[in-house]
Amino acid sequence: MNILIVEDGDSLRGSLTKHFQNAGHVVDSAKDLSSARQIWRLKSDSFDLVVLDINLPDGSGLDFLRVARQPDAEVGVLVLTARSQVSDKVHLLDLGADDYMTKPFEFPELDARVRSIQRRRLKKPVGLDRLPPFEYDAAQVTFWHQGEQVPLRLKEAQLLSALAQAANHQCTKAQLIDRLYSAEQAVTDNALEVHIARLRQKLKPYGASIKAVRGVGYRYDYVD
Repeated sequence: MNILIVEDGDSLRGSLTKHFQNAGHVVDSAKDLSSARQIWRLKSDSFDLVVLDINLPDGSGLDFLRVARQPDAEVGVLVLTARSQVSDKVHLLDLGADDYMTKPFEFPELDARVRSIQRRRLKKPVGLDRLPPFEYDAAQVTFWHQGEQVPLRLKEAQLLSALAQAANHQCTKAQLIDRLYSAEQAVTDNALEVHIARLRQKLKPYGASIKAVRGVGYRYDYVD
């Protein structure tokens, strides 16, 4: 997944970032409302989840929640709050939050709530999906072939996952870069092509490939 963390506490923001990155996710983070809005303008279409603190130094996270909940936005929103009153929580849910967690919290519960949001957003159980000849777990960014895990590096798995979940299994270069890297990372087309070249080599034994589509980008291809 691509995750945006909006949290002003340096320690918690760093812990959340490390936790999700260790699980194989691409993470952008913002310490205030202004930074969050800037990142959102750059790559809002790429995010699957926003982890959002309400009390930010330059405004309320509720303002960002309203932006993330625009009709064409499909991102899940998990709100972090220090407020324990039922009325406050009801207000968050009515504004469009998918779920909330009261600080402090434990990471196993955080992961469970993220999985729950995924299930509701996808409208199906989170499990193995098909990308012939593979099965894949989008939540864990892993691919399987005949019961054995396909040996992919993290960026290779993220690249294949992005293509697997895209319409017609094809993406532009810009879309792939947004899916594989945070907004603050400087990335060249050459870096992306290196990952594509490595992935192509690993897919060959399975009869699968990544093809360049002129004027579009790249498409996953498999011939049975």
